[in-house]
Amino acid sequence: MKIQLFSFFLCQGLPFLIVATPPIFRGLPTSVNVGEQEYANRLIYTLTVSDVNNDNYVCNAAGTTPTPARAETEFRVLIDPQTGHYGVYAHNGSPGTSAAPNVMFDFAAQSTYQINIRCTDSNGEFREDKLEVDVIPGDRLEFTHSSDVVSVDAQTATASELIYTVSSRDLLNHSPLTYTLISVPSTNSFAIDSSSGQVRTTRTLLDETHTPVHLYISVTDGLISVQTLLSVDILNLNSQPNITNLPASVSVDEDIAGGTVIFTLTSQDLDPTDPLTHSFSVSPITAQGLFSFDSASGQFKLSTGKLDYETLSRYNVTFMISDGKTTTGPYSLTINVLNVNEECYFDRQVYYISVLEGKAGSQTINPNFVVRDYDGIQPYSLSLMNGNNSERFTIDSTSGVMTYAVDYDVDQNAMPSTVQLTVQCRDSLAKTGTALIVLTIRDANDNPPTFSQGTYTFYADQFTGFGNAIGQMTVSDKDSGSNAEFSCGGSLANSASQTNTYYTVGTGCGVYFLSRTGLSYGTAIRYLVTATDKGSPPLSSTTTVNMIYIETTTTTPSTTTTTLPPSTGLDAGAVAAIVLGSLIGAFLLGTLLYFFLRLCYTGACGGSAPCDFMNCCRNRRPRVEKDPRIRVQSSKAEEMDYWKNEKVYPTKEIDTRYGRRDYPDFPRATGSQMDRISPSNIPVEFGSRGRIYPITGHRLPISYY
Repeated sequence: MKIQLFSFFLCQGLPFLIVATPPIFRGLPTSVNVGEQEYANRLIYTLTVSDVNNDNYVCNAAGTTPTPARAETEFRVLIDPQTGHYGVYAHNGSPGTSAAPNVMFDFAAQSTYQINIRCTDSNGEFREDKLEVDVIPGDRLEFTHSSDVVSVDAQTATASELIYTVSSRDLLNHSPLTYTLISVPSTNSFAIDSSSGQVRTTRTLLDETHTPVHLYISVTDGLISVQTLLSVDILNLNSQPNITNLPASVSVDEDIAGGTVIFTLTSQDLDPTDPLTHSFSVSPITAQGLFSFDSASGQFKLSTGKLDYETLSRYNVTFMISDGKTTTGPYSLTINVLNVNEECYFDRQVYYISVLEGKAGSQTINPNFVVRDYDGIQPYSLSLMNGNNSERFTIDSTSGVMTYAVDYDVDQNAMPSTVQLTVQCRDSLAKTGTALIVLTIRDANDNPPTFSQGTYTFYADQFTGFGNAIGQMTVSDKDSGSNAEFSCGGSLANSASQTNTYYTVGTGCGVYFLSRTGLSYGTAIRYLVTATDKGSPPLSSTTTVNMIYIETTTTTPSTTTTTLPPSTGLDAGAVAAIVLGSLIGAFLLGTLLYFFLRLCYTGACGGSAPCDFMNCCRNRRPRVEKDPRIRVQSSKAEEMDYWKNEKVYPTKEIDTRYGRRDYPDFPRATGSQMDRISPSNIPVEFGSRGRIYPITGHRLPISYY
C-alpha cells in the first residue's frame, strides 16, 4: 500500500496530519456464479467501497483474465444512479431474444474468469482486487414477468395489499427459487413473499414521502442470483406536516422561572383540514418532566423545577408532528443553559449523624458536608442557625466539623437525645443555602452501677428456708439501654480465713440462704459484692454485705417468707441440694416433736396431769442454777442476779412474754465489751466465762459481735 504525506492542517490550534489512503473494498476477493446460457445484460455483483478521507472515487474493470471468446461479451463496472453503488455487470453487445438468445459463455472453452476491479480516489490513490466469475454449465436463471413499473394510490392502499407478482425460471429446473427485496429510498412499506414472488404493502402508504420507490428484487436457485428492478409509483401522496421555524439551538438563563416560554413552534400542512398534534422527548430522559408543550399555541416551556448550569448545561429536545395520517420528524432543538450568579447549596437536604454523648470538645462530629456554588467559583462559610439546642454545638466555618460546646449528657433525659440543627452556607455575594442535620446523641457508658448503701447487713435464722432471699440490694445506673443493664456477683471478703456454703449472691443483686449445716448462731460472713453493667467497656462498683445467722426467740416460725426470685444465681445442683436439705430438716423436726409429745404423755414432765401437755409445762417449778451467778425469780416477778461477789442486783421487771433462753454459741464478752451492752436497751445477762445471754426476742446489732 502506498502512503503519501498529503498536507498539514490546523485542528483546534494543533497540527493535524492528513495521510492520503486509497479506497477500501469490503467483501473482495470473492466469487459469483453465472449460467452458461445467459444472454441478457445483468448485475452479477454489488461492490462495497469506502474512503476513510471521504474522497470521491471512481471504480472500473481493469482487465479480465482470460478475455471472453466472444467479442460481444465483456464485464463492466457501472454505478447505479438510484443507489449510488458500483456493481459488476455482464454485458452482451448482441443479446438476441429469449426465443433466440446469443449466449455469452461457453463452459467447455472457458469456465472461470478473473476480473480486476480498480477504485481510484480524487488524490490518485487506488486499490485493486479480484472478483472470480464461475460458469455453471447449461444453466440460466431469468425473470419472466413483463413489467418493471407499477402504480398504487396512497390514499386507498391498505396494509398487505398485493401490488405485483414477479416470476422467474431456471433452465435446469433447480428449486426452490427464493426471492428477496431491497427498496430505494429505504422504506418498510413493501415486502416480497420469498417463494411466490408476490409484492405487497406492509402498511398504509400515507407515511410515504417519495415516489417512485425502486424495489430491487433478487431471485436465486442456490447457485445463481439474478436481480431485476420494479419501480412503484405512489399516487396521491399525503401532504406531510412539518415544523417550519425550528432553529438548531436556543439559549436560556439557568434561573428562569417555571412556565417561561423557551420557544414557539410554527407548523404547517398543505392539507388544511388535517389537525396537527405534536409530541416531544428530552435527552437526558430524566429531564423529560422539566418541560411542557402546548399544541394549540406551539409554546415550548420550562414546566417545573429549575435549570442548573453547573449540573447540565445542554438539553436535546426532539419534536414529532402528526396530521392524523402520518407522523413526521424528528425535528431537533438544542437548549443551551446560560450561567448566572446563584446561591451555594448542599449535596443533601438532610444529613443523619449518630454520635456518643461527651464532654465539651470531646467529640468530633463530621457530617461530611459537600457544598457547591451554582456558579462554581464562589467561596463559602458555614454556620449553625439559632434554635433547637444549636447553642450546645460549635461548627468550623470552613471544614464543617462540629463538636460539643457544653458537656452533653443524655442520662436521665438531662438533654435531648435527638436534635435537628439547620446548617447554612453563605457565599461571597451573601447568597445562602441551608440543609438539615438530624443528630442522634447516644448514651455513653460513663456511669457505673451504684449501690444505695455502702454496707448492707442481712440476717438468717433457724426458720429461714433454703433458697429464700434474706435481702435485696438496691442498685441504679444513670445510663440507658444496655449501658444501664447490670448483674451482681459476690466473693468472700477474706477468703483466706473463711469459707462459705451458706449464702450466695444472685445476678439480680439478691442474697439467698443455702444451708445451715455446721453454721453456728452469731456467725457473721462478709461478702464483697460487685455490680457490673453491660456497657463497653463495662463499669462496676462494689459494696460490703454482712450475712449473720442468729436464733429467733419466737417459737413459731413466721408464715411470711421470701420466695426465690426468677434469677437467684443458683445453678441446678444448688437448688437440688436446698430441696434435699429442706426435706431432711422437716423429717428431723417431725421426729423431735414426736418424742417430745411422747415424753409429756408418759409423765416425764412431772406435772399434775401427765397427759396434759400444757399442764405439764406450766407446773414446772423454777430451779436455781449452779452457776456462781444465781438468778432468782421472786414472787413479785423481780429478777435478781448474783455475781461472783455474791451481791444481788435487781434488774428490770421481765415481761412475761420473754422466757429465759440461753445462747451458749454467742461470742464471749470480756473487758470493755461488757460495758457496751446496756441493760437499758437490750436485756442481757452474763453467764460463766463472760458468755452473753440475751433475754429478749430481738436480734442483736452487728456492732455487738
